Amino acid sequence: MKTLNTLHHRNGATLIESLVVLSIVAILMNIALFEYKPYLAKSRLENRTHLVKRALSVSRHNAKTHSTYVTFCGLQENQCNREHWHKALTVFIDRGDIGVLDEGDTIIWELEAVDKLDMLTYPRHSITFRSDGTPVGFNNGTFVYCPEYKIASLKGLAISISSIGRTRLKDTNKCQS
Repeated sequence: MKTLNTLHHRNGATLIESLVVLSIVAILMNIALFEYKPYLAKSRLENRTHLVKRALSVSRHNAKTHSTYVTFCGLQENQCNREHWHKALTVFIDRGDIGVLDEGDTIIWELEAVDKLDMLTYPRHSITFRSDGTPVGFNNGTFVYCPEYKIASLKGLAISISSIGRTRLKDTNKCQS
């Protein structure tokens, strides 16, 4: 007859073993997420600046193609506003007052607002292209996109617009104070 004091075969992990494994996984996830957050910010930075650069190209191209004025700006109550570059942006054929979205104007493209952690700035209230593809007046300047601008730990990107309407993308230190 077999004795009653035989060792039972274990089929699972104990509570302590499970807690040790969960602790190790939590530490590894914390390290991975710490490295992942700057990667996401840099990805947003690159994607958004290329999107703005593409919107500028679309604006310039439509101005030349349709032989009309095309405006790119952030609107507030259908009027371009210098303080709204980080909000939703609009490209429209500007047939009426320059920098105002009138009834006769046609919206070409709308871009969603930048991430709430980031900031996009431009020194003017709008950029309007003539039928020859050049900016109207003193609309040339530089867009500056700062990822996580409140922390200011990452470099930003700048999109310069020349007096003939061409754009150039470059790194900038204007985001770090």
